[in-house]
Amino acid sequence: MPYTEFEQSLNEAFFFATPGFVEIKEKDALLQCEGLDQAYIKEIFKSGVSMDAGREEAGAVYYFPIVREMKVVSVLLLRPKQGEKERFARDIQYLKLLSELACQWVAEKLERESWQKRFGEIHLETRKLIQSITEPFCLVDQDGLIQEMNEHMASLFRKRRTTLMGEKITQYITKEKWESIKSGKEKDETVVQVPRIKGEAYFATIQPVKNKQGIVSYMILLKSKKTEKPEQAGRRLYHFEDILGVSEILKQTIQSAKRVSKSDVTIMLRGESGTGKEMFAQAIHHESERKNQPFVALNCAAIPENLLESELFGYEKGAFTGAEKEKPGRFELANHGTLFLDEIGDMSLYLQAKILRVLQEKTLERIGSNKSRKIDVRIITATHRNLEELIRKGEFREDLYYRISVIPIYIPPLRARKEDLPILIEHFIQKFSKDLNRDSKNLAAETLDRLMQYDWPGNIRELQNVVRHFVELQIGDTVTLESLPSSLQRGAKSFPPSVKPKRTNHYQTRLEKRKVLELLERNGWSTEGKKKTAADLGISLATLYRYLKKIQG
Repeated sequence: MPYTEFEQSLNEAFFFATPGFVEIKEKDALLQCEGLDQAYIKEIFKSGVSMDAGREEAGAVYYFPIVREMKVVSVLLLRPKQGEKERFARDIQYLKLLSELACQWVAEKLERESWQKRFGEIHLETRKLIQSITEPFCLVDQDGLIQEMNEHMASLFRKRRTTLMGEKITQYITKEKWESIKSGKEKDETVVQVPRIKGEAYFATIQPVKNKQGIVSYMILLKSKKTEKPEQAGRRLYHFEDILGVSEILKQTIQSAKRVSKSDVTIMLRGESGTGKEMFAQAIHHESERKNQPFVALNCAAIPENLLESELFGYEKGAFTGAEKEKPGRFELANHGTLFLDEIGDMSLYLQAKILRVLQEKTLERIGSNKSRKIDVRIITATHRNLEELIRKGEFREDLYYRISVIPIYIPPLRARKEDLPILIEHFIQKFSKDLNRDSKNLAAETLDRLMQYDWPGNIRELQNVVRHFVELQIGDTVTLESLPSSLQRGAKSFPPSVKPKRTNHYQTRLEKRKVLELLERNGWSTEGKKKTAADLGISLATLYRYLKKIQG
């Protein structure tokens, strides 16, 4: 164990104005020092008693044992400074007393460092245990201060875990209820109502942690009081609280989506494949006034062209061969609710024209029928394609584009919010471990570093596949680099050779001047209005300022 810092502190603070100085050495180092009395050294380690005035060529040296846990761990050597032998001999009793105090100080410092190291190890193990809990969980001391929590709870409150540490739990549980729990009136597990968090009702299960002296802290576990919508036939829709992450770009995107959720304005979700556009669409529906009505989704790219029309508009019995009975289309199924049209950029011009008519007239006709049916549907569309470029090529109708992109919201790719990766990885580990009935895994430091360096061209969908891969294949408790897919084992930082990176700005070729100015008129030309406009466009505020400077001359 190195004692250099202890020696420096003692000589600067204890012995600075004295004629002596000290060194601290362990047994092996002392036995290798020429000129020291080896008999004294062996005796001091055996007896633990200080030794007076051994002799060495430079003059007198005194030996003082440093004892820890009833064992001599090292020896403090007291010597005279150069040219101070006479004063050293005169003040020797004071110097010996000072040296004994110095030995006690070193022993206490060693003990404190040992406990700090042990405490750090225990704290690390406790954090690992807490992070492995799948439900939102925190630990609170007797003063009601949050001591520790898992990332799930931090994400729920839309704050960083480190920010929440030290906050009072009475922000989330009434002060009266907390005082009742602390007073001991409720001695066992207690269930209390938590004020609505981000629009959702939760209840907290509070369990006291006790030792021989009594209660030392409280464990709090949050559970949602969500109820499934009967019209979703058992399918659980995502809410904004389910979109995990703490990055600023994600927070801004969620705030933009929330601002427009309540109205019936048509929304277009822009972003690369796998970023979670349908998740956002479901969350917008849940936050809207139509949340108790159906949410119907259709992936326009996944259905053959000859079937997509009947899927959208429905058909009458006998309309074509095989139409043995009438069938309502997705527009009718979503009546009074929300229709989500994913990958609308892959739709043919013919169907684009039919959809435009439905949006304009709010009526439709089934295939094989001339009867118009009124519909009241909110439309949310999504695409990963550059619609502006498709319009220039004549592959997408400009009038439909302006109808469906009243409010564009850009969903950032995973590489633009890498600070969210640890939360997402932990979430998927817990999910797949539970689904596959496997023990939860821990990531080796180098494995997490590799995952953080990777650019995730497939976004969250690719991340899910990677996590499932190592949850299924990893035998031990720790996920190593060898457990990752081969492309990640090689340390690939960005994209496979056949895949070109996509730009993060959904206005890939140009920002549309008209759209930018419309948003500024709506949000205002103040700094706050420009921030909102930049968030709606999915760009930074600096990019917006540069663009305005360019178009204004």
